[in-house]
Amino acid sequence: MEKLKAWLCLKSAPLLGPKGVLDILQHYPDPQEFVGNTAHNIYREERLKPETINHLSQFILPENNNKILDLMAKYQIHYLGLTDPDYPACLKDICDPPLILYYRGNLSETLNELCVGVVGTRKPTSYGVEMTRKILSPLCEKEVNIISGLAMGIDTIAHQTALKAKTKTIAVFASGLETIYPPMNKALAEHIMDNGALVSEYEPGSKLERWNFPARNRIISALSQAIFVVEGSLNSGAMLTAKFAQQQNKPLYALPGNINNRNAQGPNLLIRQGATLVSSADDLITDFGLSSSVKEQLELIPELSAEEQSLFDLLSEAQRDITFDEFMLKTGLGFGKLSTLLLNLELKGVIAKSSGNSYIKL
Repeated sequence: MEKLKAWLCLKSAPLLGPKGVLDILQHYPDPQEFVGNTAHNIYREERLKPETINHLSQFILPENNNKILDLMAKYQIHYLGLTDPDYPACLKDICDPPLILYYRGNLSETLNELCVGVVGTRKPTSYGVEMTRKILSPLCEKEVNIISGLAMGIDTIAHQTALKAKTKTIAVFASGLETIYPPMNKALAEHIMDNGALVSEYEPGSKLERWNFPARNRIISALSQAIFVVEGSLNSGAMLTAKFAQQQNKPLYALPGNINNRNAQGPNLLIRQGATLVSSADDLITDFGLSSSVKEQLELIPELSAEEQSLFDLLSEAQRDITFDEFMLKTGLGFGKLSTLLLNLELKGVIAKSSGNSYIKL
């Protein structure tokens, strides 16, 4: 762990800052060469202030150094320094890459394949949930890996969809990797470690701070070849991830939504600004250069009864949401019969509830 200690010493050096650290690593990429080595040339250069020189030359470590090392051993947490050969190149190229990247699971194997970042609100509509599953499932079946943030809502659905399709997924944390947040996703995180990786720039034992969440979004976008925004308000974390994706020149995709729904404001704005509109899995499959067989296309269309088809046709012709009461007026069906038919259509994945008691075609 001497190598990690050298990185921790460099990361905690006073009066240096991220730019100062990057400048040092451009000239001396291995911290072990100069940390604690008072004879090194770096200490005779004018780039460092006296306080920084003392910290690095005396190999001063953070006060929680022992706790970090103990937690890493206990939870089998690995790390990569910025200049390590296995450090993700896609992350290294951003303007503020993590100096140390911590992970649990198999990071390099997962990143060697096509990875798509999926982000969205913690409180999705049934439409958002259904479309996330419907669009990602065929993609994951083609071994496209999913990157997200393990939050409740769209993140959770995205991870679960990847695991169900037996493809890999990566969850980027806003805290140390020994603490699963949110706690209700602990079992999900365990499955992700077996089929992908948990990733964080924060040392084990780090306190979960609310400002960590926006910062981690740049890692989600950097590790992904493209970003898919499902639902999110204009000031949501999903929109911040989209902003990072634009800065990093990553392809941006968005799910269109009901203009009356606050969570559709973000994706709809992105589409207006030039993001690619996604209406089916084939939109992504085609853009990523993946083939879609005739058999797979046929399997996407479930068999409907005559009555179910009639309701589905009404939605198709209307090209808008239809309320339960409207269905009753248009069809003359009773409450119980109509409820059963609409539920069947929901289970078959061709319609979903939108706002209130309305239904929308998927």
